[in-house]
Amino acid sequence: MTEKIIEEFFNKKLITSSNTQRSYKSNIKKYFKLLNKDINSYFKNKTLEDYESDLNKAYMELEKLNTPLLTRKTFFNSIKQFMFTIDKECKKLDFWETIKQRTRGADSISKELIPNAKDLKAVLTHGDACSRAMYLMMACTGMRIGELVALYEEDIDTSVKPAIVNIRRSYDRKTENKIKLMTKTKKKRISFLTDEAKDALTEWLKLRKDYIQTATSKSKYYKDEDDDRLFPMCDENARTKWKNLVIKSGLYETDNETNRLTLHPHCLRKFFRSYLGNADLAEHLMGHATGMDKYYRNMKIEDLQHEFLKYAHNVTIFGGTVDSERINGLQDQLHELQKENQELKKDMDKLMRKVLIDNYKPNNSE
Repeated sequence: MTEKIIEEFFNKKLITSSNTQRSYKSNIKKYFKLLNKDINSYFKNKTLEDYESDLNKAYMELEKLNTPLLTRKTFFNSIKQFMFTIDKECKKLDFWETIKQRTRGADSISKELIPNAKDLKAVLTHGDACSRAMYLMMACTGMRIGELVALYEEDIDTSVKPAIVNIRRSYDRKTENKIKLMTKTKKKRISFLTDEAKDALTEWLKLRKDYIQTATSKSKYYKDEDDDRLFPMCDENARTKWKNLVIKSGLYETDNETNRLTLHPHCLRKFFRSYLGNADLAEHLMGHATGMDKYYRNMKIEDLQHEFLKYAHNVTIFGGTVDSERINGLQDQLHELQKENQELKKDMDKLMRKVLIDNYKPNNSE
């Protein structure tokens, strides 16, 4: 019966993501466990005062457990949506404003390292062709690891500069064929590859067939020899490969509170956001909806490419030659400055001659 009530809630709120459902279900069950009450009879003959009292009780139980504020915020958001769906009167509760104030500014307690190019170079130096291609692509596109392992060759266009990545799927081990035909935000988007990421991908594709054959013969689990994804592995394998590289780099560290890796794959997405050099462009390419998102959505692809090339050097890890378009752009700027300088010199000469003429006094001595 409990499962049925929660499923009805999902249907009414059109919550279809398996991850979101799992989170909501866990929080809802935890709420009734904290109260020691039965969800099946809970909403019968309840007053607003009863709801208010129970919510405060649940909060104080979380307080005793030293539950982080961000966790509490997420927890009560799940409960709020659930209660609103069952009983619309719950919208009138004062508790929602109280919890909003109490959790304002709540942030993750887990320590994270937002790497710079030097850190990533130290990590990827230990990588093979597959690892380099994977994580260089993540670092210069801002894509999630689930989106990375759901890419196919048809999603990459290397005939243009910079190469275009079409991000339109995500990996989900809970689904039957593992690949969901949508991203986390349910929106398709494009991003671009730096030259080094494109080169790394090209090198990996030369070895990919041999990799699949070797992995299939060695693995004790079933592997599809016909898996035509760019990186034929699950997201967990991709995370493990990253962790091994971090260990070899000497940057391995876990958070004391949560025991989580401080330099995890999602930090590559944060690197892209922090270091690209154009926050609005980064947000757009990452799939975040911002005030400037509409502006970039309406731009032609070639204009977006040109914009990305201005900043590509900021998310290039191993360096190399400076992009020729950037050099041309700098040369154009220098030429304009030289022209302005010449014009200023002419104006200055004219002004000096005028001053001399105006101040000229003829010699009237006899």
